[in-house]
Amino acid sequence: MEETIKTESVETELPKITDKKRLAICGGSLGREEKSMVRGQVVDVGITDLMKADGLWDLVTGLFAGQEKVITPFLDFSLAPVRKPILTIEIWNEKEDKKILETEEFRGDEDGFFTYNIQKKMKPGKYIFHVMFKGIDSYRQYTKDIAHLNSHENSEITKSIVGKGKLRILPEDFQDYLTTSDIDQTYLATDIETAKGKLSALFETPDQKLALPGMPEFYRKLRGATKDTPLCFISASPHFFRRTLFSTIRRDRIEIESLHLKYLEGTIKGVIDKVFHTLLNVDDFLQEGVTPAMERIKKFLGSSYQSLFDQLTYKLSILLQDRIYQPKNAKEILLGDNTESDYFIFSLYQLILTGMIEKESLEDFLYNLNFLGRDAVTRDNAKKIRQLADECIATHGKKNSVHLVLINMTNMGPMIDEMWKNVKDALPESINLNSIPDFKNYISTEGAVGFAVILQSLGLFEFNDVIDIATSMVGGWNGKRVVDENYLLSLTRILSVPEYAENEKAVLHEVIEKALRY
Repeated sequence: MEETIKTESVETELPKITDKKRLAICGGSLGREEKSMVRGQVVDVGITDLMKADGLWDLVTGLFAGQEKVITPFLDFSLAPVRKPILTIEIWNEKEDKKILETEEFRGDEDGFFTYNIQKKMKPGKYIFHVMFKGIDSYRQYTKDIAHLNSHENSEITKSIVGKGKLRILPEDFQDYLTTSDIDQTYLATDIETAKGKLSALFETPDQKLALPGMPEFYRKLRGATKDTPLCFISASPHFFRRTLFSTIRRDRIEIESLHLKYLEGTIKGVIDKVFHTLLNVDDFLQEGVTPAMERIKKFLGSSYQSLFDQLTYKLSILLQDRIYQPKNAKEILLGDNTESDYFIFSLYQLILTGMIEKESLEDFLYNLNFLGRDAVTRDNAKKIRQLADECIATHGKKNSVHLVLINMTNMGPMIDEMWKNVKDALPESINLNSIPDFKNYISTEGAVGFAVILQSLGLFEFNDVIDIATSMVGGWNGKRVVDENYLLSLTRILSVPEYAENEKAVLHEVIEKALRY
C-alpha cells in the first residue's frame, strides 16, 4: 500500500508597509564653548503597523527595535529625502530631564540636509539634541505630504520630534586629546580591494561587518586611558551607510562623538548641474572659445568622477571643518590606513594648518594635484578647502594641532617606502617635511596591537591595556585569516614600531611567548 504524502507550500507574507515615518538621521557633534553646531538629514521611511509604537524607536540611531540586526546600507538607499524641512533644535541635558535651549526656526536644503550653528555659548558637557519638525518650505513636498495625509489620516509624518543626536561641548582651554579615525581597514575589515567586496558591503548587516582584531578594545581603552578622549569617525562611505554603521559601532560598545559620511547623491547632482551650467553659459564660449570651455568640462568630469570614489577632498574638508569647532590647544590623534590616501591627507592637513601651503597657492596646488595618478579635486572643491583653511588659521592661528598619526599597514596598499615616495612626489618640491617644526610624520604599524604598543611607549597606555587589546584579537578575522595565539606571537615579533617603542614591543612578545608555554 502506497502512502501519498502531500506537502503544502507555505508562503511567508512579509509585513505590509502601511505608512511612513519622518526621521532626522544625525551623526552627532563635537564643539567648544564658543562654537558648536548640529547637522543631519530629514528623510521619510516606510513603516508597518507594528512600527507605529513610538516607544520602540531609538531616535538617536533612527532605528526601530530589532532593526539593528537586519538593517543594511542597501535598504537605506531608498530613504526619501524631505525637501526643505522647517526645523528647530532643542538641546537637553544628557539625562533629557532639563531643556537647555530651543533655537529659532531654520530650513534644511532640498535634499533634507540641515546644519545649524548654535549661537549661544554652551557650558562644557554632554548633551542630547532633539530635532523638531515644524513644517515644509517646498510646494512639491507640501503637495506630496497632503496627498499622503489624505489617504493616511493619522500618519506618523505629523509627529513633531523626528530625531535626536549627541552633542559634546569641550572647554575652550581643553588641552587633552581628540581622536579622528577612518573606518574601512582601520576599524572594520571591509573588503575594499575587489568589486565583489565593495558590492557585498551594501548588503551586510551590522553583525556581518567585522571589526579588525583588537580595534573595538583599542577604542575603548583609548577613551578610558586619556580622560574621556572624544572619538570622531570619518569615512568616504556613502551617507546611506549611517544607520548600519551606527548599529555596528554600538554592537562593539564604542562610544563616539560624531560619524561623518559622504553625501554621494549630492556629488552626482553637482556634476550634472555644473556641466549644464557650463554648456549653457554662452558668455564663456564667446570669451574663451569652444576648446578652453570644453577642456574645463573634461577636467571637471574627470575629477568629479574620481571624487565619487576618492577620499582626499571629502576627508580633508571634514578635518578642516571639524578643526574650526575644536579648542585651540586640543591635541589630535589621527588613525588611518594605507589602502587609500589617509597618510597623504593627514600630511597635507598639517601643512595647511601651519600655513606652509595657503591661499592662492593652496587652491592651485589642489586643483593641479595628481596623487596616485588621479585628478580628484575640482576647482570648486579647491576653493572650498581654501576657505576652510583660511577660517582655521583665522580662528586658531598657524598652529599644528596634530600630535600623533598612526597608519594601519595592510597588504592592500603600498609599503612604507612607496608611501613616502607617493607623498614626496605629490607635494611641491620646495617642501621638505623633515625640516618643518612640529610636523608629525605618520607612523606605520600593524593594527590594534601596533597602535597600542606605540601609545604605551608615549605614556598614554599602561602595559595591561596593551595585553587586553592583544588578547582581544584572538578569534578575530583580519581579512585574510582568523587570528590565533601563534599568529599573535608571530605578529608581535615582526611588529613595525618606531625605535622608541622597541622595548615595549619586546616585552609584549616575551610575555605572550611565556604565556603560550604553559
